[in-house]
Order: sequence, then structure tokens, then C-alpha cells
Amino acid sequence: MPQDTVFELPLAPDVSPDADGARRRSLDWCRGLGLVTHPADQQRFLRWDIAGLMAAWLPRATGDRLDLAVDAVVVATFLDDQFDGPLADQPLRVAAACRAFTDVIASAGAGPLTAAFAQVWIRLAHRASPAWLESAGQHWRWYVNAYVEEAGNRAHRHTPSRAEHFALRRRSGFVYAMLDLSQKAYGFEPPPPLGRDPTVRRMLGVTADVVDTLNDVHSVEKEESRGDTHNLALTDRVPPSDSTVVALLTDCMRSAMSGYLRWSRVCLRYSHLVPPGEPALVTDLLTSR
Repeated sequence: MPQDTVFELPLAPDVSPDADGARRRSLDWCRGLGLVTHPADQQRFLRWDIAGLMAAWLPRATGDRLDLAVDAVVVATFLDDQFDGPLADQPLRVAAACRAFTDVIASAGAGPLTAAFAQVWIRLAHRASPAWLESAGQHWRWYVNAYVEEAGNRAHRHTPSRAEHFALRRRSGFVYAMLDLSQKAYGFEPPPPLGRDPTVRRMLGVTADVVDTLNDVHSVEKEESRGDTHNLALTDRVPPSDSTVVALLTDCMRSAMSGYLRWSRVCLRYSHLVPPGEPALVTDLLTSR
């Protein structure tokens, strides 16, 4: 099966010692916010092991810093599954649901999943600079609005070309937002000029492409069973003054790639498939209850 596909990365993965604690706290958080209310959804949530992913993505993070990253990716994953069903090829309804998320960045929202994101956003904004928050918000908007484009492709039976795939995948893959979570967990913010540096931009692009390609290969059976063609398998110098931040950011990219590969090879999300025609989640998390 695709998860048996071997990728050789010259990077040794490590895992946070707080992984099990993060698993327990994440489930409690989801229950408290009404994200996990049905036994079937809880079983699927446990299969995802998002806490295990982020414990490998952020091997030096523990406690609240790890929890924020876990909770943010949980929201993103729940959102992904909300559009993996009847809404998949309805771009207008997807756009309306996505607006509730982008509105959160401007302080609005409704529904348990949007409310969970609102809480995550407040925690991300705590002690963040305006520049960092603007960049993080842009990366979330990329991710959320990519669902509208994907829904439009499905509605028009359009399979993206290779070039279109990579252009969309860098936004839909959530890697840039997850690297923001790395910065938040480790307590640093790259100065804005660094984000515009061609070398750093290329490094970020390579990291996103590696993680997204790993995901496409390991999740191909899941995507193909749902009729989703948004899958690749189906379709100068850094200023010396920024050297410390670059070293931190580079370390985050290394653990992002190695940590994702470690999780993706064993995650039950891609081996225990939801039967075609059955919603990925029993509970509708996009409308208020």
C-alpha cells in the first residue's frame, strides 16, 4: 500500500517527551469544544494522532506550546474532513463556510469548528508582532481559500495540471501555517525581510513540496476512494545578521520533513479508510448547534 513507499530523508526524526500528554489534552480540548461528540468521530480522531505528528514536528516543544500547535492542526484537519463529502463539489457553499474562518481573523465566526479556530487564533495572536500575525493570517487564508478552488475544480470536473497542482498544493498543504506554529512553539519570529529573501523562500518551498508529496503518496488511496484528484500521484545569500534566526528556521524545516515522514508512514488516517459515500465525520461542525 502507499504508506509502505520508502522515502529516504537524510534527517533523523525525534519526538517530544510530552507526546502522550498532548494526546490526552487534545482529546479533552476537542470534547470540551464539541468537536468530538460521536463515538465514530472519536475513533477516527484517535486514528489521526495529530498530537503524534506535532510531537515529531516540534520535538523540543512541550506543554502549552505543543498544545497550541496540536490544536491548530486539529482544526485544519477537521476542516479538511468537513469538505470531504456532500460539500466537496459545491464551491458556493464551501466559500460561505470558508468565509466564517477568514472572518475569525477579523474577529467573527459561528459553529463549533469556527469557534475552535477562534480560540486557536487568539492564542496565536498572544504576544505576536503585527507583522508575524499578518503573515500567519495570510497562510491560514491560503489554506482555507484553497478549499474553494478545489471545490470549483471538482464541480467543473477539472483535474489540475502538474504546474497547477503545485501552485495550489503549497497553499492547501498547510505546511507554511505549520511552520508558523514551529516559530510560535519555539518563541521566535523571523524578521519580515528574511521572509522575502530568495534563498529562504526556496527553502520553505522545498520543505512544503517534500511534506506535500509525502502526503500525496501516503494518502493516495484515501483521496482516490473519495474521487479527489487533488493529489500529485493522480495528477543568494542570507544576511549575516539573521544567521541565528535562519538556523532556527532551518532546524524547524528539518524536523518538519522528518517528523511528518515518521507520522505519515504509520498514521491510521491513511490505512483505515472511510467507506465511499459515508461522510468523513458523523457530526457537522460548520453549523451552530
